[in-house]
Amino acid sequence: MAHFSMVNGAADRRKAQQGRKASKILKALPAALLAWSGMLGMAQAAVYAPDNFANAGGSNLETMVMVKDGSGRVVIGGLFNTVEGQAGYQGVARFNTDDSLDTGFKVATNDFVKAIAVQPDGKLLVGGEFTAVKPQGAASFSTFWGIARLNADGTLDAGFQNAPAGSVKANGNVRGIALQPDGKIIIGGYFNRIDGSVANRVARLNADGTLDATFNVGTGPNNGIEDVKLQPDGKILISGTFSQVNGVNRMSVARLNADGSVDDTFDAGQAIAGRNGAWDGSWPVYQLALQNDGKIVYAGGTHRYADEIHWRIARLNTDGTVDSSFQSYVNWWASSVALQNVGGEQKIVVGGDYGRAGVTNPANGAVVTDAPRQRIARFNADGSLDTEFDTSFSANSWVWTVLPNDDGTVYLGGKFTSVAGMARRGIARLAELDPTKQVINFLAPEPGTYSALNGSSVSWNPTPPTTSSANLPVTYSSVTPTVCTVNASTGAATLVVPAVTGLCTIEANAAAGTQTINGLTYNVDPAPAVRQGMQIDAPPDQSITFPEQTSPRNVTAGTFSIDPVATASSGLAVSYTSLTPAICTVAGTTVTPVSGGLCTIAANQPGGNVGAVAFNAAAQVTQSVTVQSAQTISFPAQTAHSVVTGSSFALAPAATASSGLAVSYTSLTPAVCTVSGASVRVLSTGTCSIEANQEGNAFFTVAEPVTQSITVTALPAAATPVPTLGTWALALLAAMLGFVGLRRRA
Repeated sequence: MAHFSMVNGAADRRKAQQGRKASKILKALPAALLAWSGMLGMAQAAVYAPDNFANAGGSNLETMVMVKDGSGRVVIGGLFNTVEGQAGYQGVARFNTDDSLDTGFKVATNDFVKAIAVQPDGKLLVGGEFTAVKPQGAASFSTFWGIARLNADGTLDAGFQNAPAGSVKANGNVRGIALQPDGKIIIGGYFNRIDGSVANRVARLNADGTLDATFNVGTGPNNGIEDVKLQPDGKILISGTFSQVNGVNRMSVARLNADGSVDDTFDAGQAIAGRNGAWDGSWPVYQLALQNDGKIVYAGGTHRYADEIHWRIARLNTDGTVDSSFQSYVNWWASSVALQNVGGEQKIVVGGDYGRAGVTNPANGAVVTDAPRQRIARFNADGSLDTEFDTSFSANSWVWTVLPNDDGTVYLGGKFTSVAGMARRGIARLAELDPTKQVINFLAPEPGTYSALNGSSVSWNPTPPTTSSANLPVTYSSVTPTVCTVNASTGAATLVVPAVTGLCTIEANAAAGTQTINGLTYNVDPAPAVRQGMQIDAPPDQSITFPEQTSPRNVTAGTFSIDPVATASSGLAVSYTSLTPAICTVAGTTVTPVSGGLCTIAANQPGGNVGAVAFNAAAQVTQSVTVQSAQTISFPAQTAHSVVTGSSFALAPAATASSGLAVSYTSLTPAVCTVSGASVRVLSTGTCSIEANQEGNAFFTVAEPVTQSITVTALPAAATPVPTLGTWALALLAAMLGFVGLRRRA
């Protein structure tokens, strides 16, 4: 065990040295004796937890690749736009050797970076999904599709040729880059053209970035490439989602000769037809690692290689056959693999998205032995799980990339937000935990939101731990008692009732104590407090959804049901009332039409409790249904009428409709009488038949017509007397005539 920071001076340092010796002795002990020592509380593994690297915010989204340059600086790539809390570091960033962010290297890409390669001269090749790069000091982006080269200071390398006019550099994302000793560059990915020329998913560029036409892969892989590695003999290893390379069966892993042709000497030698390589489970094979002895370790989603079962990771011999002695496994996705020299042994570090790691039987896939490992594990050279690298306290989400150091520490990048209960976003570095220190693996809940409708007992997953890394008890307290309380020993959270919307924040603590490792007892400091929060969704308001109802309905058809029914967002029962009781009544969901009109039904929810939520009353929602009713006409008998021909009389008493709607009239005997409004005009003597009608409306059906017959007599018109002049009129006329004659004589 290394890197103890002992608090008790020389005595504790001597303990640490003794502990390292004891660890080596324990490693050689029989399993039964080791189990016995474990029963005595003698820990056999060093816990690895984050040190202070990238503790100011990390990368705000995902880190997909990490490399070291010739100066020992860590360069990261991925999908992010903020690093260590500083904006503008987008897609790629660099850390100084003192772990600080290199603010003199501020580069941005407009999409993710998945591959980085460092040239001997310090220049950086970056590959990914981007189509433009904004180099250090630039005010704007420069177009570069898929791959670009940066100088060590972050500026664009003008010596790396961009695509000719009308073309793009790589028309799909570049996910793997390998450097040849002669300066040429092997790239792999999801492209099929480079600089406008056909290049199916793998290509070689000259040192100036132009396409090397001498590298001929024919039709190339039939699907994407995830990784590219260069062997010392110049041959090229590729992995990905393909099943053929230039028409040759090669599943997920293949080797090319230096000229791009398929290496026929690299063959899985399968017995199952067509299964030449890694298959079953899920593609792809994400990453390759080339051991010093020439063997190849891969990590991915597949379950088999040729005829053997190898869960997600396997080691291949130099001829492409599977190394049956290597029986490592992880129980879910393996997305990254790298080698680490530890005490002269080349160990294997695997990252991904899994919770256990160990050894399986390649004949049947049965687990032989395993242990908790949270998304990162280390295996010994023989394939057994390295029990001295305890990462059961580790990342809470995908680890996309691992970068081991010879000092035993390991960088990891991914989409996690905490490691060993400590806030670490996207990037972290694991180091052996000082035995006088302890950490609490209290992880953020997944999912991060809880609906109080499910009750007051909060489902917190992963379950809060009851002990720390030093096996000391963890105690919990609620930071937000107005939202939730917590069981001090188990970490089980309970909402206040009625629940309120807000963040339920819980703090985990472990007091100082002692732990025994390999027979040596250490005084352990209190653990750093860990806080995690879960958003509680407990809205007190609710709403009613009341769909439109079938209309019209008819009184004569009887009752009908409300359909579709109204529902409350709270899930509480909805009740109904009639706002128009003269038209309809409501009992439960049954509506009884009473008379024609607009039946208005109100849906109500008065409030109540669901789970831990106390809901307020919902706003009333109404729907209206047209109700139609039959109607009748009352048309009383009319008296006989004798009128002068052409004269009229009024109908009296007038006809009325039970609906109250206006009645219209029609003459059925137009030769005898006509009708206008309620006025009847007599044309001849006879029987005048008048029909009363009511055509109905939205609420009333057409009434049955009613007829009344009226005897009418058409009287002749009276004679008009000839007018005669009276005495005074004649005298006046004579006087006027005489006056006219006198005027003529004069």
